[in-house]
Amino acid sequence: MSVDSSGRQAVDFVWGNIPMQPNDDRTDGGASVVVAADAAENYDWSGYSVYPSARLNQALGNHEIVEPGWSGYPAFTAGAGNYIVTAASGNGTTVTYTSQNELSAGDVVNITGLTASAYNLSSATVATANALGFTVTNAANAGLITGQYGKVESTTALTAADGVGIGNLLVPNVLGATTAVALDALKDAGYEAANITTATAATNTRTNVTRFNATSATVAVVYATNAHTNYPTGTKVTLVAGTPAGESPVNLPAYALGTWTVTGSAGAGQITVSGSGFTIADTTGVNATGTLGGANGTIRVQSTAGGATAATTATITITPWATAS
Repeated sequence: MSVDSSGRQAVDFVWGNIPMQPNDDRTDGGASVVVAADAAENYDWSGYSVYPSARLNQALGNHEIVEPGWSGYPAFTAGAGNYIVTAASGNGTTVTYTSQNELSAGDVVNITGLTASAYNLSSATVATANALGFTVTNAANAGLITGQYGKVESTTALTAADGVGIGNLLVPNVLGATTAVALDALKDAGYEAANITTATAATNTRTNVTRFNATSATVAVVYATNAHTNYPTGTKVTLVAGTPAGESPVNLPAYALGTWTVTGSAGAGQITVSGSGFTIADTTGVNATGTLGGANGTIRVQSTAGGATAATTATITITPWATAS
């Protein structure tokens, strides 16, 4: 049980917008205040009362203003967690890493994911650190590398909440994003560049749209063979005019042309798309060939679904659409 400096159970509370109220003797070791009052109002039934006093340093945080030690605070110090390295250099005795961090000299870190493998160190002890970088004593010297997305994992963090032992990260949904944007999103989520693979672009053969049913100015159902399996929810598709076929061709209306996001499947051979500027109308009998395809260079498939978790060392594979043909 936590107790205050007088041996009483420490119970601290906050009420509304009143500052924190520590259950403790708020003394600073010597200051006191003498209050004169008559016996009826005096808590110790004498002519005077002596109250312990404390000078509050408003430059400090709330936890530091109250007497040190109440309920274990402010003795608690948050541990260091995981950080991103954006550059590194070595001179044969010291490796310097550019990284916004909260590390301190003496912390032990694992550094991974850098293109110069010599700078990927295990159980390295931080020699110096500031908010923008840190150094370790090591003979590695692979020159200056920049534009990195390496990871620093502190092995001396206090708890899992501080970053120690974090084995999994949330995978962002990158379907429909361009390859460059998808890579940035995965790196920002904490996955190292070395663990992100871009697969060969998926074959992108345009198919024939037979119907375009705009149910609102922003929603339409597109009908095409195998559309519900070829174009997963979240991906992007492009509709073009195509080449008229037959004696009485019916092309797609102009407002249907463009790149739209697939929001779901309306049934076999159907996809729902979101867009803008649609005219509410049901265009049937479309027989223009080569009208529907995936949006060039956008992500069709990701190996781990967005919203799922994967190990920080897991390989995440993204597959973009090839140029439609």
